[in-house]
Amino acid sequence: MYKLLSRGEILSIHTAAMEVLEKVGIVIQHDKALNKLAKAGASVDKKTKVVRIPEYLLNDALQKSPRRHKLIARNQKYNIVIGNGESYFTNAFGAHYTIDLKTGERRLSTIKDLEEFTLLADYFPTVDYIKPNILPQDVPKTIWEQEMALAMFKSSEKHLSLVALTPEGWRDVIEMAKIYAGGEDEFAKNPSIIDTGFNNVPPLKYTREIIDMILECARYRIPFDISTGLLSSASGPVTLAGTIVQGIAENHAIVVLTQLMGPGTPIMWGSCATIMDQRFGTAAYGSPENGLIHAAFCQMAHYYGLPYYGAAGVIDSKVPDQQAAYENTMNALLATISGADVVHDGVYGIVEAGVTASYDMFAISNDICGAIKRVAKGIKVTPETLAVDLIATVGHEKNHLNTPDALRFTKKHLLEEQWHPLISNRTSRPEWEKRGAKTIAEVAKEKVKEILSTHKIEPLDKKMESEMRKLIKERAKKVKSS
Repeated sequence: MYKLLSRGEILSIHTAAMEVLEKVGIVIQHDKALNKLAKAGASVDKKTKVVRIPEYLLNDALQKSPRRHKLIARNQKYNIVIGNGESYFTNAFGAHYTIDLKTGERRLSTIKDLEEFTLLADYFPTVDYIKPNILPQDVPKTIWEQEMALAMFKSSEKHLSLVALTPEGWRDVIEMAKIYAGGEDEFAKNPSIIDTGFNNVPPLKYTREIIDMILECARYRIPFDISTGLLSSASGPVTLAGTIVQGIAENHAIVVLTQLMGPGTPIMWGSCATIMDQRFGTAAYGSPENGLIHAAFCQMAHYYGLPYYGAAGVIDSKVPDQQAAYENTMNALLATISGADVVHDGVYGIVEAGVTASYDMFAISNDICGAIKRVAKGIKVTPETLAVDLIATVGHEKNHLNTPDALRFTKKHLLEEQWHPLISNRTSRPEWEKRGAKTIAEVAKEKVKEILSTHKIEPLDKKMESEMRKLIKERAKKVKSS
């Protein structure tokens, strides 16, 4: 496993982060939260909304925050345990635009795109649980979260991480999740049937709306990720060490608040931070610094005993090209070998740094992340896999293609030893030319069309869907009459 920071550097970063948390403080624009923190022993300035949190409160919160937790799926075979030592991958999040699968033109994203990207994520084996790839622009913002949740409930049997944008919308999504879980009692037993995620407003600030939604998670014990969103040299220091320090302070404020309000609520502690490229004034997510940030944050999360969630596969390229491939590979691989519990944005079906969804890139990224997962799996060394007796049986004159014992051995171990890509080309050049000499983007497009036309999932229960639609209609009616 890759370790970027030495033990001494970890302790220095921790000490600096505690100084920021205790002396500089975090703005939390939510009176109920501030009152709770003040009663627990934090120093609160009611006028500025700045809360300064002593280290003993953090230590108490870390004891209550689970090291491991299960994410539950509609189909139980897709359940996963975060914090069990494996790296799990999600797809990308939040594209406002989509490169049309038929025309190749960039257009506004639709709810149909969300359904299709969710179905693809259900199919791709590298996607362990699913984020909303798409923020559909053909849905009224007043029922945005609700329509997105329904589209995802209908389109996958895997665990779903749903979007929380407004307190009202998030409360509706929770009500829909109760229906999805089989009723309020079942949801109370299994609130991890869904999860969500939040970013702060850097530097060192959380809005009332974000805190409202976090408190709803704490109320029900719904898992969520809290990820600093700072940009080095813009909303945080230009130095990567300073970036890590500020991000730790920002994240830890929420760990403390959440465990005060809902002890035992699972939190994935993470980062969506990267650098700002000062030449262009843009966030550089495909930069090597982004990978270093994840490697450092991962070590710090594990130092605190928390599972790490990193947005590590983001692509700056505007199209699914060579730049897109190396950006996706570089940072998703670095996060994985650093031990990230969740490689968010790993299977990255978006280009242009989160703006434009690409069907082609989604399939290409599935192959990239399949290879990364194989690297992370490593080599199994046992008396059987060392194969000394088999090597002796094959000897000097035969080979492993014409010896019965060797063929049986290959059949037994092939799929666990060798990763087979979905679309990458490994044929001879004559065979590749015979098949049309297609680029990987062309093959990806064809594969996506095939998956969308053939991949079927267990339909969502019609009664559940009807109840969810009723809830959405009621919300739309309330908004219209207000």
